Amino acid sequence: MKTSRSENISSTVSLSISMEPSKKQQKRMFFRYGTRYEDVLRELGINQETVILLKDGELVPLDEVASSGNLSIKKITSQG
Repeated sequence: MKTSRSENISSTVSLSISMEPSKKQQKRMFFRYGTRYEDVLRELGINQETVILLKDGELVPLDEVASSGNLSIKKITSQG
């Protein structure tokens, strides 16, 4: 699903992705237009049942088509 920077910019979605809780920096990733948020999680190797997604501060469903912007991935399961 990931695309290279050299592909036509109009056919890609640019997401600045952050994981919470995490001290890692945000990372920018590019995906083909039409990619769903569940595909983004699959690409990142994240189980969709363990997180919620906030796109520019608003809760988004996993089956929604991704759009460019800031995506926060928040873990909702305990680690113990």
